[in-house]
Amino acid sequence: MINQEVINDAIILTIWLCLLISCYTDIKYRIISNYIVIIIFILAILNYAFGLGALNYSASGIFLVCGLLMFYCRFAGAGDIKLITALLITIPADSIIFFFVVTTFLGLPLAIFAIIYKWLKKVEGGITLPYGVAITGGYIVTSITFFEALL
Repeated sequence: MINQEVINDAIILTIWLCLLISCYTDIKYRIISNYIVIIIFILAILNYAFGLGALNYSASGIFLVCGLLMFYCRFAGAGDIKLITALLITIPADSIIFFFVVTTFLGLPLAIFAIIYKWLKKVEGGITLPYGVAITGGYIVTSITFFEALL
């Protein structure tokens, strides 16, 4: 019989792999693929059904509504909103604030780098941030705290 912890770890590591792929596409093309988000969502549901994962649909739904407002106000990209929404399903309620704090602190160096880049290169207009990198880092740090993956 397969142990639930093994299933949990395998699913979380697969989510991490998907997140690393989304980092690459976000850095190179500023796109987070819908396919990656759907795969992460399916893995989250499978982790709940077969592993030890949480199913936090309320936080995910609330963030989706707030995220859509942020997208329409041009505060965030749609891919970032979809990615966070899919990831929030897997995060227990008591770890959500930690996830957002870590993601924010990992996003600060990205913002500082973008400001310096714009200043040095004299870029006209706005520049975009590959915030999927900060989201990925925030999720990996958060998931290490409540899953046994790689421990």
